[in-house]
Amino acid sequence: MKLTNSHETSRIVIAAFLLLGVAACAQGGSSDRSQDAAAADREVAAAMMRAGDASRKRGDFAAAAGFYRRAQNADAKAVEPLLGMGESLVAAGAAREAADAFRHALTIDGKNGRALRGLGNALIAQDQADLAVAQFEKAIAADPRDYRAYSGLGVAYDSMAEHAKAQEYYYAGLEIAPDDTTLRSNLGLSLAFAGHYKGAIEILRPMALRPGSTARDRQNLALAYGLSGDVEQAKKFARMDMDSREVDRNLNYYAQLRAIGDPLLRVKSVRAGYKVEAP
Repeated sequence: MKLTNSHETSRIVIAAFLLLGVAACAQGGSSDRSQDAAAADREVAAAMMRAGDASRKRGDFAAAAGFYRRAQNADAKAVEPLLGMGESLVAAGAAREAADAFRHALTIDGKNGRALRGLGNALIAQDQADLAVAQFEKAIAADPRDYRAYSGLGVAYDSMAEHAKAQEYYYAGLEIAPDDTTLRSNLGLSLAFAGHYKGAIEILRPMALRPGSTARDRQNLALAYGLSGDVEQAKKFARMDMDSREVDRNLNYYAQLRAIGDPLLRVKSVRAGYKVEAP
C-alpha cells in the first residue's frame, strides 16, 4: 500500500521519536556512549529533515519550518536545516524569522550561496531591497556562475524601480542559464514594469503558451497585457485560471496600476498584490 504524504511524515516523525529515545538511553559516562549519542542525534536530524521536506512538498510551510528547527536543534553545526527553515519561513510569510535563520546559517558557512540568496530574498520581502543587494553580490563573488543570485539582484533592483539595472542582471543570468524560466519570467515582468510592453509580451507569451505552462506563466502574461491596456488579451489569459469574479477583480487592479504615475509606487503596488518569482 502506498503511503500518503501525511502518513509518510507521521512515519518519519515516529522514527525520529524512537531515535530520541535511543539518544536518551545513550547518555552515560563513557566516550563510546557520547559518540553513540552524537550519532543518534544525527539520525534524529536526518529524520526531521525528511519530515520537513515532506511537509514542504505538500505546501505546509509552517510545519516544515518546525521540523527543520528540530533538525537544527539535534545537529547544531549543520547548515541544511537552517536553509530549509529559512526558505519555509519566507514561503509562510515570516520574512523576519527567515532572515534570522539565514544569518545563523552564515555564521556556520559565510559563503553559502543558498544562505546569501535566502537572506537577500527575506530582506526584499521586508521591503529592504537596498540591503538585499549586498547579499546577492556576495553570492556572485563566491560563485560568479550563480545565476540565481543574478536573478535575485534583478528582483532587488526592480523592487526599487531601477528596471534598466535589473534587466542587466537578468540578461547576465541568462548568459549562464539560458533556459531558466524564473529569469525569463522576471525579465518579462521587469520590461512590463518599465513600460516596454512589446518586449515583455514577446518573452512572456511563448512561456504562457508552451506545453506544460503554469498558472503563473499565464497570469504573468495577463499582467503584462493589463499594464499595457490591452484589456481583451488580459481577460483572455486571466480566464484560463480564474472565475469571472476574479477576472473582473484583476482587470480593475490592472486599471488602478495603469493610473499610478510614480514608478516606485507602482512597483510597490504590484509587489503588494503579486509576487515576482524568487530566485
